[in-house]
Amino acid sequence: MCATAMALGACGASNSGGGDSSAPSPAVARDGDSLSSPSELAGSAPAAPPAGTAGSPQKAPAPSPDQPITPVGRSLIRTAQLAVEVDDVTIAHSQVRTAVVAAGGYIAEEQTYRTNASMVLRVPAATLDKVTDDVSALGTPTSRSTQVSDVTEQVVDLGARVATQQASVARVRTLLAQATTIGDVVSIESELARREADLDSLTGRLAALQGQVELSTLTVDLRQKDGAKPDAEEPGPTGFLAGIDAGWRGLMALGTIIGAVAGFVLPFLPVLLVIGAIVWYLRRTIKARPAPTPALAGAGAAPSGSAPSGSAPSGSAPGGAAPSGAAPSGPGPDGAP
Repeated sequence: MCATAMALGACGASNSGGGDSSAPSPAVARDGDSLSSPSELAGSAPAAPPAGTAGSPQKAPAPSPDQPITPVGRSLIRTAQLAVEVDDVTIAHSQVRTAVVAAGGYIAEEQTYRTNASMVLRVPAATLDKVTDDVSALGTPTSRSTQVSDVTEQVVDLGARVATQQASVARVRTLLAQATTIGDVVSIESELARREADLDSLTGRLAALQGQVELSTLTVDLRQKDGAKPDAEEPGPTGFLAGIDAGWRGLMALGTIIGAVAGFVLPFLPVLLVIGAIVWYLRRTIKARPAPTPALAGAGAAPSGSAPSGSAPSGSAPGGAAPSGAAPSGPGPDGAP
């Protein structure tokens, strides 16, 4: 019996050596519980590793709809200043306007004078260099400068904040749709209005920044050259017509002088009239006074020292006789004096 048992044990060991000694029997479990069929054992086996685990290729997760897309290029704000000396400011100004319209831009500000003009142009960033070269070709450039500002980080930051604020507004609107009481509705609407205002502010800032990136600013200063002269005047008339023109100009000049003198004297006219009236009144008063008459020595008497005409002198004899001791004034009888 011992020999038979040993032989059977040797045969079993030889049979089990051809397989895996560590694999359990499909019909017996660890605790002695038997499985009814191999399918139950297959169902208890671990499932295959899911896709994306170690040993299998992984795919990048799809971006979220609310996640902002980072721009591939840089966001640059370009500005330029240009000063040009030209022969005629009016013609150069018209040519600059034509170049700006052809480039797809517009004039934001302009100031035009007789000998100079200043213009602020807004042109697409891709055509800034071309417009600058076209304006420089209109005359002699005296100064030219360009500045570039990188605002990529600001654009990305504002884009992310706009996307986040949009998601926040959407969530608040969902809560508003689910509100059942008046108090909840009022509170949620107030919060929704605040968030929408913040969203509008961020959107406006982002749009303004993107506008500065898309359109560059070019400041142009046009100045007339010192040697440039205005257009020559047409020749005037000659001969008889020139004389008439000269006479007419002289008459106009004389009229201008007379008008200037009259305008100068006019403020003094009331004073002169008052002075003239005073002088006239004084002269009239003096002329109206009576002249003084001389005093008489006696009524009908001759002045002393003179004898009246046809009367004899005192001391003379009556009857025409000569006074005693005096010779007669007339001739003698013999004709002698």
